[in-house]
Amino acid sequence: MKNLLKFLLGFLIFVSACVDAPTESPSDFTPAPTSRIALVLNEGLFQRNNATLTYYEIDSNRAFTDFFERRVGRRLGDTGNDIAQYGGKIYIVVNVSSTIEVLEAHTFNSLGTVLLFNGTQPRQPRHIAFYGRNAFVSCFDGTVAVIDTASLSVTRNIQVGSYPEGVAVQNGKLYVANSGGLNFPNYDSTISIIDLNSLTEIKRLTLRINPTAVAADRYGKVYVISNGNYSTVPMRLMVIDSGRDTLKKIYDFDASRIAIHDSLAFIASNNSVKLLDIKNDRMLNANLIAPSTFQILYGISIDKARRELYCADAKNYVVSGEMKVFDFNGQFKRSFQTGLIPSKTIFVR
Repeated sequence: MKNLLKFLLGFLIFVSACVDAPTESPSDFTPAPTSRIALVLNEGLFQRNNATLTYYEIDSNRAFTDFFERRVGRRLGDTGNDIAQYGGKIYIVVNVSSTIEVLEAHTFNSLGTVLLFNGTQPRQPRHIAFYGRNAFVSCFDGTVAVIDTASLSVTRNIQVGSYPEGVAVQNGKLYVANSGGLNFPNYDSTISIIDLNSLTEIKRLTLRINPTAVAADRYGKVYVISNGNYSTVPMRLMVIDSGRDTLKKIYDFDASRIAIHDSLAFIASNNSVKLLDIKNDRMLNANLIAPSTFQILYGISIDKARRELYCADAKNYVVSGEMKVFDFNGQFKRSFQTGLIPSKTIFVR
């Protein structure tokens, strides 16, 4: 649904020649081999094959767009949806292309591409999580693909609910948000709970409609964002007790993104950022970063080593985005240009 809306918005505002984000020439690209690096995944527009990676040298404050294409020699694909590092590998989930691109984390060389198809039908992967030697990828065909991280081969597909989105590991289980997002107005409202030893679904927990983002904390809780129906049913943040697998709490404020570090949760809410003490269930700052700071706040990521917050501003979805960096007190530190529709950032080295 959100990808379709972005595509329609882009079509109405700009002709196709105006959509692609500007890039530097290859001669300008000289990354420092020992610098601490942030990689920003830029979604690109639906069915435009223009997802990109922005390579950002934190120490020198230099950013380079189209990094994947320059490093690997081909385009990343259509609609980048998630990125994560696990061990010495970086995994990039490309939704419409139905691929997982895998890079070596120190050289950024390509280690291969995992194709996620059911025969000729694309499974449309969405989000990725890890446990043991396996990667778990939610797919829009109602499955979770299990990928062996050593061989990069799909070993199993686990049936879950309709149009699954976010995934997170907690207490030896995988929590999968079944959004039903493309079944509007008949959204799903369940969380599939998969035992990570038997690789089977052991429970399907019913919550509010259209659950999307999922995150786990260090205290045995799982946080789920329900997107509602975008009109009469508001977005809400829910908490699951993973010991009993029951709904523990629903917060009474809008929430669209969540990023957790230790006892702190940074929550995107109505284009602002809230700060929540999740250990003591206490709101520390309901307006840590004001909504006027962003045109469209589209993603939140945490650099744990530097205790910095990376907030992705998608602008109007049709021009290059911007990453704005803050400390944990909400003080602005710096910014840099990204590609089209930045969402998630990972930190390597």
